[in-house]
Amino acid sequence: MVAHRTWRLRIVLALIATLLLTGCTTQASSPGRLVINDETERLKNAHVAEVAAPLLQRGATVAIFIVERGDNNGDDLSERLTGVGLRGYMGNRIVPDAIAIYVSYQPRYSELRAGRNWSGALSSEALRNIRTNALNPALRNGDVTAGVVETLKRFESALAWRDVSKNLPFFGIVIIIGAAVVVTVRDMLRGNFDSYHTSWCWSNSSDASWSDSSSSSSSWSDSSSSSSSRSDSSGSDSSRSGGSW
Repeated sequence: MVAHRTWRLRIVLALIATLLLTGCTTQASSPGRLVINDETERLKNAHVAEVAAPLLQRGATVAIFIVERGDNNGDDLSERLTGVGLRGYMGNRIVPDAIAIYVSYQPRYSELRAGRNWSGALSSEALRNIRTNALNPALRNGDVTAGVVETLKRFESALAWRDVSKNLPFFGIVIIIGAAVVVTVRDMLRGNFDSYHTSWCWSNSSDASWSDSSSSSSSWSDSSSSSSSRSDSSGSDSSRSGGSW
């Protein structure tokens, strides 16, 4: 009887390990790239590259333009994106996997853009908040590196939160399986059930647990599908925010 319980426990732990290995990875199969064009030589490239690394692991192409003379309408940014092969098509201002940071000193103008792959989390409103609360204050203080670094960090935070939201169904399944492990360990420690009672209890609790799991999974699936539909609707185009600093 003890051997039978141990075998069940090993199966449950193996399932949890498999779920953790397959459900918690955020690294893209093809890492992105970092494009830095700093005409002012004010940017500390090594520091920026270090902070941009998590975004590159997601598969994002991060383009940063710091220019002495630009414009205040976004056309200069579009031309520069074209020059590095990141200009979007069919109404998109930037290719789907790219994120751009643009700073012009004459005139004093900043702009952020996010491609379709990221615009669900980095909407135009989110970009506006990041630009006005993180990038622009640092620019006014004369520290463009601090502004770019903080902007990159907030990009990553927004995308990390998006990943947590997507993985909520997975976490629900892990919790259910974890509860099954607790029940199994409790029964093993108690060790005073006869074989018939143990078999009956395990069969019924297993059926109930997996029935609940199936129901919960269906519920989460509906929620996830709805969320995905909304994301596709709102993120069918790239997002942007630009203005003076």
